[in-house]
Amino acid sequence: MGKLIKEKESSPTIQKLVLLIFGLGPIAIMIWFLNSQGFFASPNSLS
Repeated sequence: MGKLIKEKESSPTIQKLVLLIFGLGPIAIMIWFLNSQGFFASPNSLS
């Protein structure tokens, strides 16, 4: 099998951006989902 050729031109900024998207993306989706289900709503405001 041939080795995968990695591009050395990918800048650290792009790597940080990808890490940010894949790291915080699922967390943001989870928070949005729980919020849409009323998870963060206070018990006093049940309308």
